[in-house]
Amino acid sequence: MRIVHIATHGEIVGGTETYAADLHRLLEREGHEITLLHGLAVAERPRAITPARVHVPALRPDAGPWPRRVADVRRIVERLAPDVILAHDVEEADLLHLLAQLRPTIPFVHVHSRYVCPGHGKFYARQKRVCPRPFGPYCLIAPYLHGCATRRPWRLMADVRTTRRWIEVARELPRVLVASQYMKRELVAVGLPEDRIVVNPIFVQPALVGEERALPESAVPSAPLPMVLFCGRLYAHKGADLLLRALELVTPAVRAVFIGEGPERARLERLAARVPTRHTVSFLGWLDRPFIFHLYRRAHAVVVPSVWPEPFCRVSAEAMWHGTPVIAFRVGALPEWVRDGQTGVLVEPGDVRALAAAIERVVTDSELMIALRTRAREFAEEMFASWRHLERLMRAFEDARREWASATS
Repeated sequence: MRIVHIATHGEIVGGTETYAADLHRLLEREGHEITLLHGLAVAERPRAITPARVHVPALRPDAGPWPRRVADVRRIVERLAPDVILAHDVEEADLLHLLAQLRPTIPFVHVHSRYVCPGHGKFYARQKRVCPRPFGPYCLIAPYLHGCATRRPWRLMADVRTTRRWIEVARELPRVLVASQYMKRELVAVGLPEDRIVVNPIFVQPALVGEERALPESAVPSAPLPMVLFCGRLYAHKGADLLLRALELVTPAVRAVFIGEGPERARLERLAARVPTRHTVSFLGWLDRPFIFHLYRRAHAVVVPSVWPEPFCRVSAEAMWHGTPVIAFRVGALPEWVRDGQTGVLVEPGDVRALAAAIERVVTDSELMIALRTRAREFAEEMFASWRHLERLMRAFEDARREWASATS
């Protein structure tokens, strides 16, 4: 099958692009002909999603007049003549509509913003809690009450129009892909037909033989302490500060390792200086995935303290694949695989004391930790297997091709 997938970035900048890179390799191994079209130029070639890519500036909204963009996109799609187009987070509804006219097109909705929410991902920043409302008129006043989106009136109106238009276009598409039941509920809440939404959890791509590498011991202190990991972008809503606050309440000494970068790093390092000296805290910045996988296997637990509703959370899936229990707040898609007392421990969002108690329980109860490790690995091998993901994906492709052919004949 000839497949085109589309992304804004041509290089790996986050979870969406990591998935696109893993999927590209998986589909190639299965014998499919796959090409990536990306709107932004690749700045760091070692981090490119794939060599088989085509830079198409016309995919960007700021790339010039719409008629010229239409001609450029049409020309490249007709040249490649794909059997199906997989669009990763294409938020511009008119572009999505154009692609759907040219070939069977399936959007993969990885996040909330611009698709079911005109703001910052269904999250009330001021109150630090999840937005319970579906997209609607309330979105025009919510930013002023909850700090959940821009408060510039003209920008807010434009974002609301973007979300409304995307929903209108997506309702007409034969299939829409999401990675969790949580995201399916969000799409159904804004009016997308339930039977057209395919839930296909992201598969975990383990390190290849020979790729798994250990960090030098100087990077992670060698004190014989139980290790807990945080892995993710250092943004406020990711909750790394809540983990540091929880450590103040954890009695047994632990080694806390933070993997990732972001605007909160300097503040978090200041907060870490207040953590009791019985604990050790390390900030390692961004690491290659083989290094991260090595740390997963050494850790007693991976802590996911997001208060923002995670649409999927790749970190939780990868940790479980490597047999590491996950301790997380009960938000977004996380409860779908972090089963309390089975594959990990769930606590209520923002409850620092409960988070501390969960960490203490896992690092001190060896029988519990062994049981959680076993169940986490078994669950991940079933839920996040590449063959299962591919099976669902190809079925969605075939359904979209059949319905597109019927609609255009």
